[in-house]
Amino acid sequence: MRFARNAPPPLEALETPYRLRRFREGDEIGWAALLNGRGELGSWTHERLGAEISSFLVADTQHFALCDLEIVAGAGVYERSSVCWEIGWVATSPDHRGRGLARHVCIATVAAALELRSRPIVLFTDDFRTQAIKLYLRLGFLPDCHHHSHPGRWRILFEQLGPEYAHYVGSNI
Repeated sequence: MRFARNAPPPLEALETPYRLRRFREGDEIGWAALLNGRGELGSWTHERLGAEISSFLVADTQHFALCDLEIVAGAGVYERSSVCWEIGWVATSPDHRGRGLARHVCIATVAAALELRSRPIVLFTDDFRTQAIKLYLRLGFLPDCHHHSHPGRWRILFEQLGPEYAHYVGSNI
């Protein structure tokens, strides 16, 4: 998906007890625990996370939602090529889903990407992550079809999402 706006939606205040902040040294253990959540994002060790941070994470762009001191949601800007910025590793702890935390970390992260050198902003996800896809569409991301299978997959997905998403089919894929 690609970000198709000039600015992210406004960022409202988080409800108590949540707060938003950027990555700090020492967050690695909590961050790895978040990414390991339900096992949907693979297996994260301190070493794997360290390699991701040192190789691809753009400095000062990783945002977390915290509940007290626990990292419960996160997203960051990654540079995997010189062509675009990638919003990556969006995750919310299963115990804290449904509270708008992914929305907050995504908005903060897109805002950070927009402060960087001008490049397209992309986000990769899986077809079965329908709740996440709904969020990304509301934030201003649109389908970005790079493979011959993508238009058909997006049509099926929009049919599954319901009639309020039908307008995306004709104009964007």
